[in-house]
Amino acid sequence: MSTINKNQCQSCGGNLVIDNNKQLFRCTSCGSTYDFDFFRAENLHEMGDTYLARGESKAAVDTYRLLLKKAPGDFLALRGLMLSAAHLRDMDGLVRLGEAKHFSYDTRMVREALDSASEEDTDYFEDLARIYYRMKELSDCNAEIRSLTSNHKRLGNTIKLEEQDTYNYKISGGYYSGKDPVPTFIGLWIFAVFLFLIMLCVIVPMFAAGDIGMGLIFGFFFVFFIALTAFVNMTEIYPEFKDEKDTKKYVGELRNESDLTNQQIIRLEAKAKELAEGIKASISEFVEKDRLIMAGSVKEKVSVPKTSKIKKHQCPSCGGSLRIDSDKQMYHCTFCGSSYDYEYFKEDQIHKAGETYLSRGEFMATAETYEFMLKKDPHDFLALRGLMLTAAHLTDVSELDQDNEDFSYDSEMVNQAIESSLEEDKEYFKELANVYSKRMELNGHLKEIEDLRKTKDSINTVVAHNNLSRNNYYISDKEGFKYSPKGQFLLFWGITVPPLLWTIGCGIGLINTLISDPDSVEAAFILFLPGFLICLGLIGYNYIFNYSKVRKLKKLDRDNAELYVASGQREEMIRDMENETEEIVKSLRRTIHDFVRKDRIIMREKKA
Repeated sequence: MSTINKNQCQSCGGNLVIDNNKQLFRCTSCGSTYDFDFFRAENLHEMGDTYLARGESKAAVDTYRLLLKKAPGDFLALRGLMLSAAHLRDMDGLVRLGEAKHFSYDTRMVREALDSASEEDTDYFEDLARIYYRMKELSDCNAEIRSLTSNHKRLGNTIKLEEQDTYNYKISGGYYSGKDPVPTFIGLWIFAVFLFLIMLCVIVPMFAAGDIGMGLIFGFFFVFFIALTAFVNMTEIYPEFKDEKDTKKYVGELRNESDLTNQQIIRLEAKAKELAEGIKASISEFVEKDRLIMAGSVKEKVSVPKTSKIKKHQCPSCGGSLRIDSDKQMYHCTFCGSSYDYEYFKEDQIHKAGETYLSRGEFMATAETYEFMLKKDPHDFLALRGLMLTAAHLTDVSELDQDNEDFSYDSEMVNQAIESSLEEDKEYFKELANVYSKRMELNGHLKEIEDLRKTKDSINTVVAHNNLSRNNYYISDKEGFKYSPKGQFLLFWGITVPPLLWTIGCGIGLINTLISDPDSVEAAFILFLPGFLICLGLIGYNYIFNYSKVRKLKKLDRDNAELYVASGQREEMIRDMENETEEIVKSLRRTIHDFVRKDRIIMREKKA
């Protein structure tokens, strides 16, 4: 007489009936059979895998360690322990980690697995441990890059602010309030030198003519004004001049630190890129190796007698390879001991398993399941459809309409599905491939629009900075009103014209005197020199303080004009791209809507 036990079938989750005559469990749903011993220890594999798939790493570790007490070198338990160490739910998770911007693992758990592995499995676990180590190295490298990038950005902002301070640096008080300290400091010293030269030109002839009294009086006044100029320059202007100089020095130090940080970021990014490429290749190679092991292609050489004929069936309970027991006409798992009738691997069961894996997003397992189905029937529609969805990491066709800027698909898998399909099914798969292609085209347009917007924003930032710099070159009065340096420049030229004409006239007179009456040259020179020095001072001041600002303003205006043109071109390109993108979106939505409706009809017919 049969009774129902609370154990669940590891294949389909159905109830198990105890067959006392044959001393085994039999599933009432799928017909799978299990020895009594299976639920004493071997079912721990399924428990551990279940916990692992749910993300319950601690429970999975406890289960695997319990299993390792019974079988210290159990490959699947150690494999689960290694996955738990990195909080991975399955081997697909290793692939999904990508460049490992955030990755960590329990080194003690990995060491535990390595120490417990059998000699024949040591290479497998060492390879996985090596991938973990390199991924952690890449994660640390990326973390350092993020930290340095943040510091580099902070330095850049500080430099920008400090440079703005130097551009806007003005004398805070006194008669020269609002003036730039550097040209003011230099200009006052030049003025003092001019006074000194004028003093020499006036006093020396007086002393030479014997008019010592008048020479001393003039000398006193000149010395007084020179001393007063030097005093004002050193007490009021020099502190401001020194502050600006120190600020510029600080900006220089910050810029050097920023450059060193940027160089370090570039080195680390090159290292991270090299690590990422190596890790990607290692993961791809390892996952393929793992797939072969879990499918039985590798384990067959070390775990199964040569007399046994191995089929590439995978145990639904533990993922181990299945051996055909010809006497009992069933499959027997070499790892967990589960037994399966031949009927278990009928198409409907494989389809059901594939749909389950697909709905969970376990794309690697989905691909393996459908590929197994296609070995039996290369044109199976449901298997090919599952591969097409797996190629784009979609769990259902309804996800086609979801916005996903990172959409991509495996073109080789898509081509395989199209080529393997029957003639009456090719149109379906070509339509789906066309949807994938349009999605990629849409993502390309969105990426291009994003790049154009970033370029335009960068241009506008430079324009805004130039406009801010323009204000720094305007001349402010004591009331805070700003004037264009061009007007100041022309005004100074107007002031310079009278002494310039005087100097020209005196110069002509000096030349005539030199020709006609050389003895009177001294008097003519005294008339010429003051006008000459005044003109020289006015022209020098005008070019030092005004013309440099006029020239810089012209350059900024010219640069802004070019930038406005470039910004307008980007804006026009963005509008054109947005119009094209809108058309693609409309067409894609119609195509997806029609395809999803078609898919529902076909799936109802296939499952009917």
